[in-house]
Order: sequence, then structure tokens, then C-alpha cells
Amino acid sequence: MVDSGRDRGGITLHSSWWGIVSGVISSSVLCALGAWAVATVGFKAVPTVILILGVALAVVVFFDLPLASRIDEIGVERRALLRRHRLGWERVRAVSRGRPAVSIRKRSLDPGPLVAVVGRRRYMVIDQTESLEEYQRIIEILRGLGRDDDAELLLPPPEQRPPTWTYRRSHWQGR
Repeated sequence: MVDSGRDRGGITLHSSWWGIVSGVISSSVLCALGAWAVATVGFKAVPTVILILGVALAVVVFFDLPLASRIDEIGVERRALLRRHRLGWERVRAVSRGRPAVSIRKRSLDPGPLVAVVGRRRYMVIDQTESLEEYQRIIEILRGLGRDDDAELLLPPPEQRPPTWTYRRSHWQGR
């Protein structure tokens, strides 16, 4: 039997396919372009810089870009392609929003994705805004932990926002 996220009192949020695929493709293309340039002309300034930028972007995408994050009573667990990163609530100073998403088509300013603030660093929880139902579950978790300040300051997402598990396999629905 599949363990649902609600059984343990948590919720799993998923990053967008667009963010994941574009991150992997862009870092791979930049690495390949840099490697080809270095192989063709040697370690000159421009090819070397392109290769270094490609490798740095690949490290960020593969080790730090969250595919999914789980928020529960223990903390926030961010799952990237090549690592899992647990942020315990004792370390998380605040849960807030990242930069707002500007929608030119709708002419609106939607709240940004969730961010966990640890010290002076801001860790992206997911790369898209969650649905209203997921938001309400997050607020329940925060209030249950006594983090009422985070719950009060966290802006709600637009009502029409689809769940983050949309376009995932059916066993992710409601997790």
C-alpha cells in the first residue's frame, strides 16, 4: 500500500516539469558547448569560462534544484536529482515567498514560490506556487508546530492555481 502524505501529517509539493527540464537541458547544453570549445581551441579564456559556467549550473541543477519537497512536523525535505536535503524546523527561521511571478497575460502579480529561510540563506522549496488546498495544508502544519507568525505572513496563492502534482502519476495525487 502506498503511504499517503496525509497519514504522516505532511504534504509533498512538486516543482514544475518546465523548470526541471529547462534546468537539465540548459546546463547540459552549456557544458557540452564549453567542452566542445575547449577541445577545439584549447583552454583559452572564453571557452574555459563557458565550460566553468556550464559545470557550475549543472552542479546547482543536479544538487540544489528541488524536484519535490516534503513539509511535515520534522521540517522541510528538499529532493533534488542527486541529493536529499533536510531542513529541520529548529534551523528554519521563517517560511516565506520568493519573488512574485509576473503574469503579463493576466496582468497580475501572483505570489512567488515557497522559500525556507535558514540563517541568511533562502532555500527554494519548489519552483512554482502551490494550489489553495496545498496552501491550506501547509498553514495547518505550520500552526500545528506553533509557527503562527509564518502562517500569518504567508500570502495565499490564486484560487485557480492547479495542484503541484498535476501531470504526475496518479499515486502522487493528494500526497
